[in-house]
Amino acid sequence: MSRRRTATAFAALAAGVVVAAARSRRRRDRAPGEDPADPAGRLIGDVAAYDLGSRLLYGPIFRHVAREVAAVTPPGAAVLEVGCGPGHLAIRMARDHGLRVTASDLDPAMVARAAANVDRAFAPGDPVRPTIVVGDVAALPFAPGSFDVAVSTFSMHHWADPAAGIAELHRVLRPGGRALVWDLAARVRHLEGQSPDPAAVAAASPFGGAATLSRWPGLLPIVERVDLVRGADGPGGGDGLGGEGGGDGPGSDGGGHGTGGADGGARTGADGAAMGPPAG
Repeated sequence: MSRRRTATAFAALAAGVVVAAARSRRRRDRAPGEDPADPAGRLIGDVAAYDLGSRLLYGPIFRHVAREVAAVTPPGAAVLEVGCGPGHLAIRMARDHGLRVTASDLDPAMVARAAANVDRAFAPGDPVRPTIVVGDVAALPFAPGSFDVAVSTFSMHHWADPAAGIAELHRVLRPGGRALVWDLAARVRHLEGQSPDPAAVAAASPFGGAATLSRWPGLLPIVERVDLVRGADGPGGGDGLGGEGGGDGPGSDGGGHGTGGADGGARTGADGAAMGPPAG
């Protein structure tokens, strides 16, 4: 099987798991006598089972996402991942690319699992060892301007208040900071039934601007990436789409959906060649 077909199969299977988990969670939220605000087992009741599934299904996707994050992260920058689950992406960003990562999740049981995974992957005192904390994306426990890059993967469709979550990412980013949000593409959102459109939420947020999306894999777009830049404070510091030109997107074969300039304006590039699968 070619890399493209393998990547497409993994992405399709992963998207199916996300949809099933989201539907299952909503059924549990409606169950008589159950408190929908209880964060325990927010995705799947068995945290260990979710950890294993995430490791197997999302591994190829997280490998590529980590490369994309590293490609836009300046040396020494502080990276925040929200909705980190069992921590596999945070570990990969730190271990494979040396990024300084703080990762948060609303579910204390999942945070404990992520911390255990970090303990297995890093020695005590390792300078790139990720920090894992409990945190609600709608009320992040960080001071304004704490991070240079914020990342979310397959998490936004679980947020109780997506608009508040995106606003919080804007708040905790430094001027010029970048938010990268990967979530379900339109056709998968349609199957899931209630997920928000990340581009629409971002456009109505403090970031502003009309979002241009990267879609992956090319022949069967299942994942969308929204790329936003926090503008500088004060006059002339408009927010909008990030990027330094074209070709910005997962596994681009040289074309892809380019985004705006480094000034954070809402300029967009032209569509180019179809997105390819991850390399390596």
